[in-house]
Amino acid sequence: MRTPHLSSSRRLASISFMGLCLMLGCTRAPPPPPLGHEAYVWQRDWSPTLVESLAAMPSELGALRVLARERSGGARTPVSITVDVAALAKTGRDVVAVMRVDGTAPLDGISLEEVASIARDWKARGVRVRGVELDHDCATHALPAYADWLERERSLLGELPLSITALPTWAGSPELERLAAIPDDLVVQVHAIRAPTLFTPEQARGFIERWARATRRPFHVALPTYRVRLRDGTPLVSEPRDVSRFLTELRARPVKGVKGLVWFRWGHAGDPEAWSPSTLTAVLRQEPLTPRVEPRLVDAGGGTLDIVLENTGRVDGVAPARLTLSGNLEVLDGVGGYAPLGSSLVARKPPRLRAGERRVVGFVRGNEVSLVAP
Repeated sequence: MRTPHLSSSRRLASISFMGLCLMLGCTRAPPPPPLGHEAYVWQRDWSPTLVESLAAMPSELGALRVLARERSGGARTPVSITVDVAALAKTGRDVVAVMRVDGTAPLDGISLEEVASIARDWKARGVRVRGVELDHDCATHALPAYADWLERERSLLGELPLSITALPTWAGSPELERLAAIPDDLVVQVHAIRAPTLFTPEQARGFIERWARATRRPFHVALPTYRVRLRDGTPLVSEPRDVSRFLTELRARPVKGVKGLVWFRWGHAGDPEAWSPSTLTAVLRQEPLTPRVEPRLVDAGGGTLDIVLENTGRVDGVAPARLTLSGNLEVLDGVGGYAPLGSSLVARKPPRLRAGERRVVGFVRGNEVSLVAP
């Protein structure tokens, strides 16, 4: 049996608590704004396929960070990049001109004016220049000298904003706070940090959390879209599913200080080591990542059928390891890593096909030949 006096007391307490919440602002915090996306255009050869791909970039990519100048090797040999400035201007996007300097020696004899002059020229020719960037993987122990150099060079840029790339390993340096205060923007790279790993979601999350604890400066995060081989031939691949999982987690549990993502690098048909543009678009939009690599037979004439693999989907994917045929097979042979084994073609390391890619992997002669689903 209820006690009327107790029920009334509870109602009064509830009303009082609600009033207190309204007075103190006890409302659910609004979700953080969506992270912006940018991309590195990291090409030394501005081919027609690259120019064509720039015109079809997804609207989510708000700015481009373009390789404009390079100092390579221990001797810091200057390398000029021939950029199609007209095509860059036609994108209508903000552009950051980037100078890459190998991180294996001091910066003596090098100046940011080298890339600043290029940026000013681009601006005069219609490019929406937002600033310049230095990509220099400085060793952690050399950060004091690097900070001194940056302070001197920053003063020469005037109103031209400066961005630098940063390694997450710098987070343990007592020099970090001074260094982070010099540029206008920081891009923390979370790929190719610890060999033999190119990227894992867990490692990348740890990198940015540690960085956020080490400095209060907001920063961008550079994510990989490429594959590379180590000196011993070991392939390292940034898997779209892994990067997508990192993004999902970052959106669910934001890291304070992360203000945007920069994709390294924008790919195109002439860059087989980078994701296809459609794959990058699917990842940043968090769309399904289901590849469609389909085998088929194509008449090559003279009684020969080519065995063809084609990725008809929007996402890069790995081909089947085994392709089995039926019928009266007279001749069966493979290419591109595939070899005959009975009535099948087998690849020890199946190739990766980019979205839209078509590849001949063998040929067959015989009667009533057909492909069995792999």
